[in-house]
Amino acid sequence: MKKILHIAVLLNLFLVVSTCEKELQLNTEEVDSRLAIMCDFSPDEPFVLELSKSKSINSAKLESNIINNADVQICVNNEVIETILPLNSSSDANTKYQSTVALPEIKQIYTLKVEVDGLEPITATSSIPRAVEISHSSIGEINSFLTDDNETVSYEVRLGVQMEDPVDETNYYQISFFQEVLTSTPSIQQNEIKVIPSEGYSLIDDDLTNNFNLIDGGILFKDLSFNGTTKEFVFQPLFYFKPENLNTTSTPINIIIELRSVSEEYYKYYTSVYRQSSQENTPFSSPTVIYSNIKNGYGIFAGYSKSIVKTPIEL
Repeated sequence: MKKILHIAVLLNLFLVVSTCEKELQLNTEEVDSRLAIMCDFSPDEPFVLELSKSKSINSAKLESNIINNADVQICVNNEVIETILPLNSSSDANTKYQSTVALPEIKQIYTLKVEVDGLEPITATSSIPRAVEISHSSIGEINSFLTDDNETVSYEVRLGVQMEDPVDETNYYQISFFQEVLTSTPSIQQNEIKVIPSEGYSLIDDDLTNNFNLIDGGILFKDLSFNGTTKEFVFQPLFYFKPENLNTTSTPINIIIELRSVSEEYYKYYTSVYRQSSQENTPFSSPTVIYSNIKNGYGIFAGYSKSIVKTPIEL
């Protein structure tokens, strides 16, 4: 009797599953290709833009993403101040577009307009914030050691950086560290100075513990905890160099500290890039959407200004 009951239950279950079976339809709505742009600009330097295009998710064609025939305009108050031409017309590489007349100014609002046949036109707007100067810097303890290859020297240097944050506004910053290395080749009587970014850092400041992002060896942050005050930070960047390599000798001679005052668009874009890259090896993290201020496209058009100090160093 039990066996007959089990068979009846299994039969009913099979009928239910069979009647509920339904073909799964995936929504594969076509997503058109769009323009993508990269342009960070600063005072008295030309606008330099790199253009490409995204590929449609359903496209089976082997389409190039190269853009070298765009109509690129920089506008102020709805008036075109320059139509930017490509630097070259290569068919196998993305073309850079560089202004020859328009040089960005602080606090001026710029609008970028780009049109390419077959793609939706894009626009973007940004400005350059006023530079916040580094009011004081200092070098403290230096720790150096030979790395495992017995040829490369690694050293950490304790740096103090002071700045005057403007009051009653949210300000965004990026601080980066570089070393100037003097490379000498006695056999040909040649000296060369190379600027090399830091390879990492230790942050010795409680105010930035939960308020920073990494970007190309630097630190991106905003003035949440010190708005309108005089603020001094302590950092400990890490550098590498080879004292001797073949026929050359190398010696660090200066530490360069660069403080950028960046626009909100700059901060949001590079913050989202950092967060996405930091989650790549975390399988259960929530996905990060890359911020963009490009209307109808992708990427970033953003201004910044900078303050630089250079301090001699002896190892």
